[in-house]
Amino acid sequence: MLKPVTKTASPSRTIEFIGDHKDDSIVIGNYGDAKFFAKGTFDLSGLIYCSKNTVEISLEGAGMVSFKGICKKLIIRGIRGNCTLDLSGLTTQLIWCESVKDNSIITLGTTKIIELISLDDEAVVRYEGKPVLLNYSLRGNSRIEGWKSN
Repeated sequence: MLKPVTKTASPSRTIEFIGDHKDDSIVIGNYGDAKFFAKGTFDLSGLIYCSKNTVEISLEGAGMVSFKGICKKLIIRGIRGNCTLDLSGLTTQLIWCESVKDNSIITLGTTKIIELISLDDEAVVRYEGKPVLLNYSLRGNSRIEGWKSN
């Protein structure tokens, strides 16, 4: 008798940059879910190709992070400090933006659904096109802006 084949979930990968970093060659491929974490002073950029997976991003400190490519689901767990997250070249199906604080700025590319945006202090989220915005929370002088229409 044949046993049914069960698909096991691949463990998520964690990519960390702690301290003072500059790297322009980061590649997050379609090999399962991935977590990206940067803390300190950073200038990071690269390519995301996760058309079937989820990418989580957490930033803390001061600096710039920029990604281009495609991602099924993007989760922004937390951004604190004086951070800029440029995702204007990233196409996503769904974005979940859990906590953005201080003077952080996020620029989103093409997406279908923004499920959550939670902003505090002077934080800004800029989005492209006309995504469906399901839930948002603004505190302090934070704001959500359209920056480019299709």
